[in-house]
Amino acid sequence: MLCEGVTWLDDWFAVEEVAPGVIAIGEPRFHQTNWNYLILGQRRALMFDTGPGVRDISEAVRKLTTLPVTALPSHMHFDHTGGLAGFGNIALPDLPVIRDCMKDGWLMPTDDLYVGYWEGMSWTPVKPAQWLPIGSEIDLGGRSLTLLHTPGHSPDSISLHDRGNGLLFAADFVYPGKLYAQIANSDLKSYLDAAQALLPQVPQGTTILSAHGKPNAQHLHRAPRLARMDIADLASSLERLKASGQMPSSWPVNDRMSLLLSDAAFLSWQRAG
Repeated sequence: MLCEGVTWLDDWFAVEEVAPGVIAIGEPRFHQTNWNYLILGQRRALMFDTGPGVRDISEAVRKLTTLPVTALPSHMHFDHTGGLAGFGNIALPDLPVIRDCMKDGWLMPTDDLYVGYWEGMSWTPVKPAQWLPIGSEIDLGGRSLTLLHTPGHSPDSISLHDRGNGLLFAADFVYPGKLYAQIANSDLKSYLDAAQALLPQVPQGTTILSAHGKPNAQHLHRAPRLARMDIADLASSLERLKASGQMPSSWPVNDRMSLLLSDAAFLSWQRAG
C-alpha cells in the first residue's frame, strides 16, 4: 500500500520524511487520504493539520519527536481539525472569520466552516494559546515559516512558506485530484486572487506539499508533491473560466488537478462584473 520510503507507524498512520526535518504523517486508510506535516526546528516543532480525528494523531506525534509541539490547522474543516484537541498548545491564524468563532475563550466554528456533518463528526471545543497574524514568521529555531492567507477553498485557509528550505505547505489550496470549490464559503475570486498573489512569492524549484494525496498507478501511497507550475496552472485556468462566462460544475486545471464548482462560488465574480 505504501511507496518506497514510506513506512507504517502503526496500523493507521504512515510516515515519510519528505525533506530534512519534515515528517509527513499520512492516513491512507481514510477515504480522503489526508497528509499532515510535522515540521521540526531546533527548539520546537509545528504540527500543520491534525487529520479527521479517526485516530489520535497527537499520540503519533509523541512517537516522532520530543520537542514541544504547537498545532496549527490550515483551516477549520473537520478533516484538518479532528485531532486538534489532543494538543496542549494550539495556534490559530488571526483572521476575523476565525475570531468570530470564539465563545467565552473556546473555539466553536460554524457548521459551514467545520462541515463535520459530511461525515457525522462532532466538534470538540478547544482553547487557542496564541493568535498568529497573517504574514508573521513562525520561528522554530533554525527554521522559519511565513504564514500566508490562501483563501478560495475556504475563507480561513492558510499556507506556510519555508523559503529557506524551498517548501510550501499548501494544505487544500492545491493538491492532486479534484479541488473543492463547490462547498459552502468557497469563492472563485478569492481563489484566483490568492493564486496570483502566491506566484511572485514562490520561486521555481519550490516543492509544494499538499494535504490530500492519491495512490499512484501501482496503488501505492506517498505524500503528495506539486510544483510552482501547478499554482500557475490554477491561476491561468481560473482566468480562462472567468473570461468564458460559463458556470460549469467542473473545470480542468491540468493533468493533475481539476476544480469542482457550485453556483455560489461564482457570486463574487458576478458582483464584481
